[in-house]
Amino acid sequence: MRYVTSIERLAKEEGVIQNARESVIDNLTTRFEEVPTRVVEAVNKIDDVAVLKTLLRRAILVSSMAEFEEELS
Repeated sequence: MRYVTSIERLAKEEGVIQNARESVIDNLTTRFEEVPTRVVEAVNKIDDVAVLKTLLRRAILVSSMAEFEEELS
């Protein structure tokens, strides 16, 4: 088995986090067409994959962008 350095592990984790962020934003864009800059910035500040997964589920279920913004608060 190949040894994985801590830098490689961090890069992989950052990739997972970035993909999760993009999934949330892509879903919101698909549903509501325009995503306010403040929402994109708020999502991009989140580093917790579990929180991003929860937000992805909420992005699928909410009925409006305002409702999603409440979830971000």
